[in-house]
Amino acid sequence: MTTNKFACRLSSGLKTLLIIASIAMLMLISSCKPKETPKEERYVVLSPEVAEIMAALNLTDKIVGLTAECNYPAELASIPKVGRFGAVRKEAMLKLEPTVVFVAGLEQEAIAEELEKLNIKVVTVYPQSIDELYAAITNIGQITGTQQRAKTLIEELKAAIAAIQRKTDKLIKPRVYLEINRDPLMSVSDESFVGRILELAGGDNIFPTLEREYARVKPEDVINAAPDIIICYSRDSISNIINRKGWQDIPAIKNGYIYTHKDVDPDIILRAGPRIHLGLKRLQDLYLAWEKDQRP
Repeated sequence: MTTNKFACRLSSGLKTLLIIASIAMLMLISSCKPKETPKEERYVVLSPEVAEIMAALNLTDKIVGLTAECNYPAELASIPKVGRFGAVRKEAMLKLEPTVVFVAGLEQEAIAEELEKLNIKVVTVYPQSIDELYAAITNIGQITGTQQRAKTLIEELKAAIAAIQRKTDKLIKPRVYLEINRDPLMSVSDESFVGRILELAGGDNIFPTLEREYARVKPEDVINAAPDIIICYSRDSISNIINRKGWQDIPAIKNGYIYTHKDVDPDIILRAGPRIHLGLKRLQDLYLAWEKDQRP
């Protein structure tokens, strides 16, 4: 009887040892399996202003696709293009296997919805003010792991814009008309990013309110508003602008304060990106030149 009890105990002990050994072996085998490498980030950017922000955050090497309008800085030229801003080639984009696609608002909302249905991460960036631009830079920095560089970029922008604003308070505000399209005639409201930039630089946008941020306007409304400065981005020539019916008495035309894309780079005015301080400075220079002629 005693011998049987001993044998049972011995058998039970062996079973326990075997279980422990098996568990140890499984743990060893598991630890020897190669760890999965985190998937490399691959960004597709459909907005030129976002492309500029990401380049400023030193993320160019992670961008695998762009739209044709993403033309600054020059290092973006070699990155494959997936169509134009309003006509993205979805298949070309999907072949690039992006981990994140950055889009703007407006006509890119539809492509954003399509991508989300395919379980592709989409980030919409569409700042409508300087504060929203800062928030966009912060958000992109968090998504891409470049928080510190984003913080530095914002601090640099704030300092540059503050220096411009210190002059703004002393300016006589010129009335400004900015044209973004000729047929139909279109301008910007104060609710748009561009309208806010015109004001921030020290001007007075002649269309504070419109049906939309970027909307149609009537020629007679431009005439009646009597702008002191005209900035024309509709690719119309200065001679054609001067000869528009009834525009000859507009102060900007009478006094020669008409500017086109050749005089003021549209990209530093229309894009909510890290070069916006250059746009503000250029606008302020135009305002100062006009103001100088107003003083006795």
